[in-house]
Amino acid sequence: MNKKMLNSKLLSLMLAGASLPLGALAQGLTVSGHVQDTTGESVAYATVTVPGSKTMTLTDANGNFKLNVKPGATLRVTYIGYKTATVKADGTVVITLEDNSMLNEAVVIGYGTAKKNDLTGSVTAIKPDDKNHGLQTSAQDMIQGKVAGVSITNTGAGDPNNQASIQIRGVSSRSAGLGPLIVIDGVPGGNLTNINPNDIASFDILKDGAASAIYGTRGSNGVIVVTTKKGTKDGNMHTSYSGMASWDVMKKELKMMNADEYRDVRLRWGDTGVDLGGNYDWLDGVSRTGFTTQHTLSMSGGNAQSNYRVSVDYRNAHGIDLRSKREEYGARASMMHTTKGGLFTLTANVAPRIIYRDQADWSVFKDAIEANPTTPLMDPENPTRYYNFQGQVVGSNPVERQKLEKDHGDTKLLDWDGTVKLNLLPLLMKDGKGNHNLSTQVMFADHQYDNNTYYYTSNAAPEVFLFYLQQFISKQL
Repeated sequence: MNKKMLNSKLLSLMLAGASLPLGALAQGLTVSGHVQDTTGESVAYATVTVPGSKTMTLTDANGNFKLNVKPGATLRVTYIGYKTATVKADGTVVITLEDNSMLNEAVVIGYGTAKKNDLTGSVTAIKPDDKNHGLQTSAQDMIQGKVAGVSITNTGAGDPNNQASIQIRGVSSRSAGLGPLIVIDGVPGGNLTNINPNDIASFDILKDGAASAIYGTRGSNGVIVVTTKKGTKDGNMHTSYSGMASWDVMKKELKMMNADEYRDVRLRWGDTGVDLGGNYDWLDGVSRTGFTTQHTLSMSGGNAQSNYRVSVDYRNAHGIDLRSKREEYGARASMMHTTKGGLFTLTANVAPRIIYRDQADWSVFKDAIEANPTTPLMDPENPTRYYNFQGQVVGSNPVERQKLEKDHGDTKLLDWDGTVKLNLLPLLMKDGKGNHNLSTQVMFADHQYDNNTYYYTSNAAPEVFLFYLQQFISKQL
């Protein structure tokens, strides 16, 4: 009896001993870890997961965790405000999370600047690296397609004088203006026309209703805060040049009947029409390949106490129609000086611009499509004059209108502002130094806008008209 009991106990011990490796293999690897930030502070309640599985846990209030994983597994640690960290599973691991730099990014919100992680409103910041790297002929091109909820449309991109419209959060009014408030270097009421894309350092777009609390009803359609580039602070002078050339063509040009097709298809079958003996492609006659050039030259320098930046730019653009043209001469200068001891900071900005523009006549494209292709361009009886369209569906010669009609405008813009800032800490602190900022400032600013337009039509022959036009231009120069 005792022998049977001894054999039974030995068998039980053998089975228990055999089961130990199987149990250890089933449990896998137990990882003990600690999660901290770059300063050594524990990160509580961070999420620890194993990619590709449902295994996960949270760190405790002291940043510690334990997790059973398979040997060779990978741990992923995530927490709001920090970059995701990935490490190989080991018996004991210490994981350091890095701050998310985007949340520490400073954005302009109206009264000053703040970090993104301190904001509760909807603010989008666009820095130079985030802008479109393609063709940029205007400030609107730099943010187009980059910000959710901001719609930028241009119904006449082939016309250099047609400006894009900007809407934030959709249509907000039936009769009032839909465009956002433009703030340039802290001055509300700015105009994106009077700013060269190469002078822009950043955009901050305020999209929620909180913008009205800062700027009043003017900010009800959103606010676009533009910060321009300032002088360098390394003690050296820097110069740069930027040049651009672009071409504009019709995206979907309609295939029109030529005179022979018109005679063969329409007149041959007795349809209403008349053969005027000519052969002219009117859509091709009223259009051309648009061409634009833009040049910017800038110079900056200074140090942390005093710095400056000056830029000049020139733009010459021709539209896809025969008449539209835009020529711009612009400049922008900024200066900053801090007095010795840091008590006062003086800043000044000035931006003049002159724009010469010839307006397009968009109706010529409709008239070119409707024109009879057998209509000659010039009058066969008097080749110095354009053919008279009297009696046709198209009331006048569309090429003649573009050649002999002039719709011209001159625009002069001048934006300037000056700020005197009193830094109070040098008065309140013994050494005037510290990590805090306390200041008050007074700003003076003005927007000046002058626009002159004139329109005339000449009935003279093209050669005579061009002669007098050249004389007029020479006198203006």
